[in-house]
Amino acid sequence: MGAEGIFERRPTGKMKMVHSECEDKFPSSFGNYQPWLIQLPGRKKGKQKFMNPYNNCTEEREIPQLEGKLCLGCFGEWLLLADESTKETFFLHLTLNPKYTVRLPSLCKESFEFLGSCIVSASPTSHACMVIFVGRRNNNILYCRPYIDTSWTKVSIPIGEEPHYFTGQAVRCKGMIYALHGCGVTLAVRVVVINELSLLMGRPTWTIIEVPVVINGCYWRHLVVSGKDIFLVSVAISFYRGIPVYYSIHILETSDQSWKRVKSISGRVFFLGGIHSSALSATQAGTQHDCIYVVNIKYGLLPGEGIYRICIQDQTIRLSLLLNRPKDIIWYKLCWVMPTRPLKNKHRTLRLSHSINTNKHYSTYFVHNDNRKEERCKIDISRPWADMPIELVELLLERLYLVDSIRLPSVCKAWKSLSNPTEKANIYPWLMFTAHDSCMWRLFDPVYEKEYSIDMKWLGFSEDLTFHYSKDGWVLASKEEKSLFLINPLTRECVGLPNFNGTWIHKKFAFSSAPTSPDCVVIIAEDIDEQVVEISTWSPSEEQWSSMDFYNDFGHCLPCNPVFTHGEFYWYSTGRELVVFNPYKKVPHVLKMEAPIGMVLHRRKLMECHLVDSGGDLITVFRGRTTDPIRIFKLDRLNMAWSELHDMGGVTIFLDRRTTLATSCLEKLCHNNQIYISGFCDSHCKSSPFYSLKTTEYQQKNCRDINEPKNCIWIEPSLTTNRSNVDTNLLNQNDVEGLERILTKASVT
Repeated sequence: MGAEGIFERRPTGKMKMVHSECEDKFPSSFGNYQPWLIQLPGRKKGKQKFMNPYNNCTEEREIPQLEGKLCLGCFGEWLLLADESTKETFFLHLTLNPKYTVRLPSLCKESFEFLGSCIVSASPTSHACMVIFVGRRNNNILYCRPYIDTSWTKVSIPIGEEPHYFTGQAVRCKGMIYALHGCGVTLAVRVVVINELSLLMGRPTWTIIEVPVVINGCYWRHLVVSGKDIFLVSVAISFYRGIPVYYSIHILETSDQSWKRVKSISGRVFFLGGIHSSALSATQAGTQHDCIYVVNIKYGLLPGEGIYRICIQDQTIRLSLLLNRPKDIIWYKLCWVMPTRPLKNKHRTLRLSHSINTNKHYSTYFVHNDNRKEERCKIDISRPWADMPIELVELLLERLYLVDSIRLPSVCKAWKSLSNPTEKANIYPWLMFTAHDSCMWRLFDPVYEKEYSIDMKWLGFSEDLTFHYSKDGWVLASKEEKSLFLINPLTRECVGLPNFNGTWIHKKFAFSSAPTSPDCVVIIAEDIDEQVVEISTWSPSEEQWSSMDFYNDFGHCLPCNPVFTHGEFYWYSTGRELVVFNPYKKVPHVLKMEAPIGMVLHRRKLMECHLVDSGGDLITVFRGRTTDPIRIFKLDRLNMAWSELHDMGGVTIFLDRRTTLATSCLEKLCHNNQIYISGFCDSHCKSSPFYSLKTTEYQQKNCRDINEPKNCIWIEPSLTTNRSNVDTNLLNQNDVEGLERILTKASVT
């Protein structure tokens, strides 16, 4: 709808506009400055895709200006496009009518696959504009000045030896180019800072800044510039599920060229991945502040590919948009399109009010369609609770869950005679996770859909806290790199473990029982190389770790922690066999039986596997794509074979990559044969997603609506303590006020 204006370069540097009729079919929300992820098929026939990470929708268009083109960068309202056949390059303005373009020299001698991030020094309409490409899988810099140069200039930066090279991620700030450099695309270990002016002079100069060492995974690194600040975002991707599981954010202190870890991004929104990364204020982005949208396409068509939304405030990771792209569409054909003007959002304020009547009835009001309806419910409170026989009260305990059983004796003096009210209470696993920049630990009961919080000020902030494993109400956790400890969050008992050399990357954790038991054994297993596995053990009676190296003839370990049953630890090897380790004989051996699913190790069909002890039975759970069925098998020890289960009877499974628990759920029969996933069905954290063995479907069919906390673990709440004198100001099993100081009700659905 309008003419396309094409600026052509003349030898004098002046511009000429040529008009041609062309239909404008860009999505209507481009006028509202909505961030989009665009995908151009290049020379392959097909429509252009515009993906909205906010409402999970994808729009397809046939735009003549984009046919046969690849997107090499986005700078405000300008797209840098290239014709995949002729390799002609030009800037296209998205919103102005007519559409303006600025021509660039052809990239006829370059391969698009080895062009990394593109950087511009000024607006494409400025004569000071300089376009720079930082190489990918090479150490080259490519640049040109659209109004001066007639060809591209290539400069080689001799940094290190092969296979170290630029990863393709680079940004520009204050006349300096910051480029990630390392071994491979994902193993960036340094940032190379190149003086932009030195490139033009033909004598490139640079300095090197080492990136911070971050524990708990192998990371993708992303550099982001916001104003005068340079951020380094590290996102850990699960190898077997292909999804983000952990992240860290650092800001560059330009005074001493060092990285400082930060807890927030100060109201910004980051858009990472594709051919470049960008930052906007929350007002410009039109979404919640302190969020990170990251494109995960490393594993091709494996599960987990899509746009993930990381919310720093509530520490959750959520799939925002699932990408179903053709095999030939690779990473450099995806690009974020950023707005340049603020959005004017209209917020509606909702005010809620209520009143409580202290007479023998109360009134509840519901407002629907602006018509007020009143419902009155009368409750007779003339007879005191103390008249109820204590025998009937004890029968109630079998129907109450943990928190209500603790509060029951406080109803009246007569009920204080109840002995150990928590002993008969129904206790089911809770999902424990940490809040951002806080000393509060949050607990969610998925069966009763109740949420609580624990004040852990005495332990410090949860920023560097990581949960590794849980059993019998105790959690194996770490702070920073070497501080490993066992803690019962409800009783506040804490047992420090000896320092452990090395980081927690690729290690497997487990312990046999609570550390208050003399039989407790903590185990850490790690592959040293392809031939040696190191197994370290510790017991409360020991002062140091006992480490043993074994010839690794049973292959590398899969990413599921060991499980303790029948006096031994079990875990999978990459040979699909079960490794068994007796902590007393301290000799591992292998059960010569393969895993029940043959595609466990097939690289294009990897599945997440879990081991769990269910009443003495060894159960294994396999989970693939979110839409695929979950399969469960039980080890038949008599015949040493796996048998598939389609009915778990009265058992409910609570699934997580750190710890998987199985428990009887007789209180609510509708919860039997269900597998709870560590996460929430929506942003309000009111319910937990689960898979039903009966229907073979997920209760939450839309996987994009699942929020997964970054640092979470299933625990079995336990108030059992062996301490002779419990501090009643902290917790006593019969001290309700003491409990409420630790366990504070946050919300009830």
